Amino acid sequence: MSVTRRAATLAWGAMLVVPFLFLAVAATARWRVGPPDAVALLFWATVALSLVNVTFSRVLPPRLGPFRAGREATAFGRLLVAWALCESAAMFPLVAWIISGDTRLIGVFGADLLALVLLYPSDHRWASLAPDHDPAPGRVR
Repeated sequence: MSVTRRAATLAWGAMLVVPFLFLAVAATARWRVGPPDAVALLFWATVALSLVNVTFSRVLPPRLGPFRAGREATAFGRLLVAWALCESAAMFPLVAWIISGDTRLIGVFGADLLALVLLYPSDHRWASLAPDHDPAPGRVR
């Protein structure tokens, strides 16, 4: 496993921990009773935003052009974009939960977190996000 790939695995793990830390903060900071008008609106807005972000996390990264730094940097950069989209999808339900107190949002959080877990930088995922040719030939790796 290359140094870049190990760094990617470490970054993925760190991005997986942050939503759990924010969940702990949200659990202590949340309002006990949210504004009734906001509960349904926040739930459905959260579901919609989660679907958009998770979809973008799968569709957008392969469309990013190759980085001049090489194949490994391209795969890492594309994965970072995908992880950031999933992490933002996971954070929004927690913010909405703080405001509304709607426990269904924890389920949305779980689904978004699963989407991030499934983006582990496995051999297959790494190869699928690396460009076919090295954009920086002759570069020392």
